[in-house]
Amino acid sequence: MRRLLATYLAIATGLAGGLALSGCYTVTGGVDAMSAVPRGEVGLPVLGLYWKRLVSDHGREPKPQEFASPAVGQGIGEDERLYVGSHDGTFYALQARTGRVMWKNKLGSVSSRPVVQLGRLYVGTDDGFMLCLDALDGKVLWKYATRGPILESPVLAEDSIYFSNENDHVYALDLATGKFRWQYKSETPDEYTLRGHAGVAFGNGLVFTGFSNGNVVALRAATGSVAWMSSLKGDADRFVDVDGTPVLDGESLYVSSSSGGVYALDQETGLIRWRLPISNAGGLVVDGNRIYVAAAEQGIYALDLQGNVIWRQGTRGGGEPAAPQVSGNYLLYSLADAGLYVADKRTGVVQQYFQPGDGVSSEPTLDGDNLYVLSNGGTLYAMSLDRF
Repeated sequence: MRRLLATYLAIATGLAGGLALSGCYTVTGGVDAMSAVPRGEVGLPVLGLYWKRLVSDHGREPKPQEFASPAVGQGIGEDERLYVGSHDGTFYALQARTGRVMWKNKLGSVSSRPVVQLGRLYVGTDDGFMLCLDALDGKVLWKYATRGPILESPVLAEDSIYFSNENDHVYALDLATGKFRWQYKSETPDEYTLRGHAGVAFGNGLVFTGFSNGNVVALRAATGSVAWMSSLKGDADRFVDVDGTPVLDGESLYVSSSSGGVYALDQETGLIRWRLPISNAGGLVVDGNRIYVAAAEQGIYALDLQGNVIWRQGTRGGGEPAAPQVSGNYLLYSLADAGLYVADKRTGVVQQYFQPGDGVSSEPTLDGDNLYVLSNGGTLYAMSLDRF
């Protein structure tokens, strides 16, 4: 979920010489279990700077936010490339090694992460278009209009592209041509809902997603008909949004609800296997035998596959969290006010964090030992992630 609740932190930080990052901190001493980790002295770096590039200028805005994450494309031209949009409306293809602009195209505001496959680039825009571009030169190959912002990545499966939008629509299009195949519309509640929406997951011929009315649905990929539907409202009657993208693992579907918490559902039937009540539960990721979930003001949780809490790292005062990401033994997560955090996924102990001065609302993108993240100020950072 993405709520515009971030409070701007007027902290002037810049980039240090060499490969070190100013505004990048290691953590020493005790940690308040409820609060975002307090700032400490700069120590041995986990993160090292390669380059930075301004892709959206928010210099005159008091509370900027950027939600877009870059995608990595390999085997396109002679270089590995990064593809990223922003609220500025200009979409960039950059050389991953240097940040040099390879091409740019005015596509409109983008909050989602693109998907790159077989020389093509698929990206949803905030004004409701799904676009297919040539990844080499940025030429638009097809364009499909929907009736709501597309804030999450599409899923490509066989010869179809599946995606959702903020108006609780799910679409299936022909991957090659963008031709309409089917659409599913969920009932949107009359009361206020949270900003954002769940993306889609695909598996075993089904498309899974959640909606602002608190329901999770499994749709048959071939037709868009409903295989099953489950309510994850809990005991609430408003702000019941299911905005976290479902995750498939084994025979379970893991999904979060703002009011209901974290659920494990049976993939085939939608029956609830277990539930852990966590207020404002958002994005989650499954890695091996653990589930990691971010909850606004509550913290970052590590759970086992039976829903038991292994550890929690507090984030109070840090701003709205993005969905966490796993890389090796690291867990990375962004806080809208406080920046990007690197923690030990086994213990939750924060090793280091990076505050670019205006916070980070977007999810980081990981490619081996390379990390790319867009700050709320509109600067894209390319960094190394050292392994210790």
